[in-house]
Amino acid sequence: MSRIYLPKISKVSTPVFHRSCTNYSKIFGPYPPKELTKVSSDKIKIPPRINPLKPLTPKKRINMHWETYDQHWQNEHRSLRMRQKEHNRYHNAWQKPFYGQPAEKEAYRKHIRDVLKAQMADQDRIQRKVFQERKSESDSAIEYDQKCWREDLEKSREKISYLIQFRDQNKQRTNDWYFIPEGGESQC
Repeated sequence: MSRIYLPKISKVSTPVFHRSCTNYSKIFGPYPPKELTKVSSDKIKIPPRINPLKPLTPKKRINMHWETYDQHWQNEHRSLRMRQKEHNRYHNAWQKPFYGQPAEKEAYRKHIRDVLKAQMADQDRIQRKVFQERKSESDSAIEYDQKCWREDLEKSREKISYLIQFRDQNKQRTNDWYFIPEGGESQC
């Protein structure tokens, strides 16, 4: 009987996305920023995430029916601690502008001003870009309209000159046809 080897299970990791579209990535991070929060929320230790299908070194995976209650409990406990840390960080930050020292209040106001300035600059940049796009679209439409107008004008001039030439040739032929040349006989 041959052995069947299962592929190794890789570590589960959370993908990290980096925003490189704006220069204000540090300002537009999670609210409130770390500089406005107290250090006490960083004292909460968060255990690392455990893969339930690949236990720690003393235990080995026996079979596929192995129970993983401890690993799931530790992951749930980790998630709960992360939520507590975020909750504490958020509530410690909003206490500062109302109950903090004057320097903390000013730091909060400075952060709000910086964020608003960055948002206004981004909005202004977006509006300028949209305006430039609309202006270039309008310029191309005006240029195309003028080109069509010039072509129509040239065609109408060609048509008028053709019709004038056609009229003159018809007059010449009718004059040649109806009038008798001097000293000659009638063509009729």
